[in-house]
Amino acid sequence: MKSDLPTALETDIWVAMNRTTRLIQFEISAALKDAGLPPLKWYDILWSLERHGGQLRPYELAQDTIFEQSNLSHLSRRLVAEGLITFVSFDGDRRGKVLKITDKGKELRKRMWEIYGPLLHEKMRAFGKSDGWQAFIETARKQAE
Repeated sequence: MKSDLPTALETDIWVAMNRTTRLIQFEISAALKDAGLPPLKWYDILWSLERHGGQLRPYELAQDTIFEQSNLSHLSRRLVAEGLITFVSFDGDRRGKVLKITDKGKELRKRMWEIYGPLLHEKMRAFGKSDGWQAFIETARKQAE
């Protein structure tokens, strides 16, 4: 009889991925804060806009990031207030808006990457090793103790 339950290894990997993701995000967020830079969430929005030609409609940005629409609306307003993005009218729909990254936003994203990038590369190297998942599982177990 086939079980619908995950295997012990699948469960270990799932738990390890979630714990490790939180740990990596915490460490990167702390490093950004120590450098006087804004939260990691800001980077995600700026990078999404920049890699999609500098602008997206809000629903496209929500699909490209991991933010709920309500969180994205709040974050977007904050980034607009900081001059990092702007709302512009969408050519095909007068009611529609497009979020557009500003030059100031591009510059901030680059400064954030100077901290974020090396830390992310360092943390992700374990995935490239043949025992990468096992290393994450062990790390997650140690964190739980």
